[in-house]
Amino acid sequence: MIIFVIALLAVLTFWAFMYLKHPVNTILGIFFMLLLLGATWLTTLNFHDHWGMEKVTKTETKQIYTAGETSSPAGMLLTQQIGKKSENYVLVFRDTKDAKKATAHYAPDTKHIVNAVKKTATYRYADVTKATVTTKTTRWAWSNDFAKSLFGFTGMAGDLVKQSNQVTIPKDTWVAMTPAQAKAMAASQAAANKDPKKAQALAAQQTAMKTTIQKKVMAYAQAHPGKDLTAYTNTVTAEETAKMIKAMIK
Repeated sequence: MIIFVIALLAVLTFWAFMYLKHPVNTILGIFFMLLLLGATWLTTLNFHDHWGMEKVTKTETKQIYTAGETSSPAGMLLTQQIGKKSENYVLVFRDTKDAKKATAHYAPDTKHIVNAVKKTATYRYADVTKATVTTKTTRWAWSNDFAKSLFGFTGMAGDLVKQSNQVTIPKDTWVAMTPAQAKAMAASQAAANKDPKKAQALAAQQTAMKTTIQKKVMAYAQAHPGKDLTAYTNTVTAEETAKMIKAMIK
């Protein structure tokens, strides 16, 4: 609509100066010219400073699932930092519990680099029981119907301002590691299967872990007689597995 308004004001300004008699032509000509300058100024403000618009933020949190073997008691998050000291990551996890494979998320879209630089992804450990990702997306929206009627044709509504993605994983039952660390751990386990001494050391670690789990479960059972031990056993198993994995990738 603003294009029509500018065109109309330009015509009225020309008409007033050229066809009306003095002093009406001067008065109306200056009046229409000031309106024309105002409309042009508002258009510039809209394109440059998003006049008539406001930032609207939407927050969404959903549960995520391990990038590792689903049979493992401990969860795994694969992390790959983009650049050096950027605190921006490509993160690998499953979006659903029954997904066959984990998926890489938040890799920069090189085909849409303008929006790509507005997106960030990080992760953190926290005292929680489930792994989640919280996405905060801020976009431009019209602040009122008047501005929308003037500049709606620009398609600027919905333009991305910024987007942050934060993955939060349980500090005791999940492990964050790089693809290189995951590969090294798998290679170490494969080597242990071929080397009797390494296989014996690994078996000793697993036995010690099982013993620790049994002791904790027994102590819990004594402190909570008659209570179902399934949930506690699963939690302790996940904690001890995660502890062993963290020791392996140090």
